[in-house]
Amino acid sequence: MSHNVVAPFLDRKVNLQVDLSVRSDPVLGQPKDEGGYIKPASTTALASAIAIEVGNKRFETHLPIRLTTSEHAAWLPGTVLRCTGVMYSTSEQKVVGLFAIRGQCSELHQANLIDRAAGRIRADLRAAALSLNSEAGNLIPGLVLGDTSLESHQFVLNMLAAGLTHLTAVSGENFAIIAAALSWLLQWFIRRNFFRIALSAVVLLGFILLVRPSPSVLRASVMVGVMLIARARGARSSPLPALGLAIAFLIFLNPFEATDPGFALSVAATAGIILFQKELAQWLGRFISKPKLCEILAIPIAANALCIPISIAFSGQLSLISLVTNVLVEPAIVPVTIVGCVAAVIAAIVPVVATVLVRLVSPFSWWICLVARLGARFPVIHFSHGWLGAAAGLAFLFLAWFLAWFLARFLGGFKASTRS
Repeated sequence: MSHNVVAPFLDRKVNLQVDLSVRSDPVLGQPKDEGGYIKPASTTALASAIAIEVGNKRFETHLPIRLTTSEHAAWLPGTVLRCTGVMYSTSEQKVVGLFAIRGQCSELHQANLIDRAAGRIRADLRAAALSLNSEAGNLIPGLVLGDTSLESHQFVLNMLAAGLTHLTAVSGENFAIIAAALSWLLQWFIRRNFFRIALSAVVLLGFILLVRPSPSVLRASVMVGVMLIARARGARSSPLPALGLAIAFLIFLNPFEATDPGFALSVAATAGIILFQKELAQWLGRFISKPKLCEILAIPIAANALCIPISIAFSGQLSLISLVTNVLVEPAIVPVTIVGCVAAVIAAIVPVVATVLVRLVSPFSWWICLVARLGARFPVIHFSHGWLGAAAGLAFLFLAWFLAWFLARFLGGFKASTRS
């Protein structure tokens, strides 16, 4: 990262003219208190530097950068801009520098037709959610399409403290929900398996473009794509090799994903479901007589289990209530995701119906917000970052496994003694 055309200009306060392509939706931050002076909120986004000019020299490049501006920006991903500013170093590992824009940017090329259409759909769903004028409404665009622009800073903090931060934006779980719902629906209208799979692939590709290709969505899309290809060939697809192929393919395309915490957590959650969901459902069956309920409860527990060491390593804290909160909100995620996607698609055609659909699922979204507020009141254990935090997380998992094993043995022996 230190050997690139940007490195010589970091923290030198040298004015650079940069042609860049916007890669993510701009996000408006929070005002900061710097020694009694309130610094206005800035807008940030990820971008790719296409060309850098300084003096009479021009460097052609393709480097990931983080841009920031004091202006309120609404650029669409894919927009090509020419901006002047200063490049600073940053601790963010997936970019080579922080580019602070000075003045106005000129637009060289607007976003393509697909990105403009996706932007319009996201804006229409955002407008429908704003009609609720509530925290529950603000969550819906983030949970459905990854549009977090309506979510307040305090709400994001509550979700983080409650262990629900993965719901503040679209994740691989949402992708899996859409894929499963689509597969179930198409079986009633299309008899041939090949055409069902082909149509599913097209719809899921459109969903990827709509929600923006985040690491978790890309991982889930590649994994589901491998499984769809296997089904089309008539072969039985194993989810664990599919996950491994997804990881290798995405890191090959973008090595920076290997250092992204969200990518690591997404992979860990999926691996947890693949490896432990069935065993957990069977274990829960010893205490709960409803098999379907056991399967539903096992999914968030398995997904969060492997995430605990990684989460502690990055954040240095462990929410004692995170497993409980994830179990409580799991039934609400499916209706919000499915109905919200339908509302997003029809919002531009019949906005009234889209608003009705958003209101229809708002009680489920309200429930998620309520669980987050209550969960944020519980204490958080603080650990060291890095390997020590990961080791503490593994020790916590081992302790939880031992208690579960002891409880199962104790109850099994107690039932046997009462029968005799």
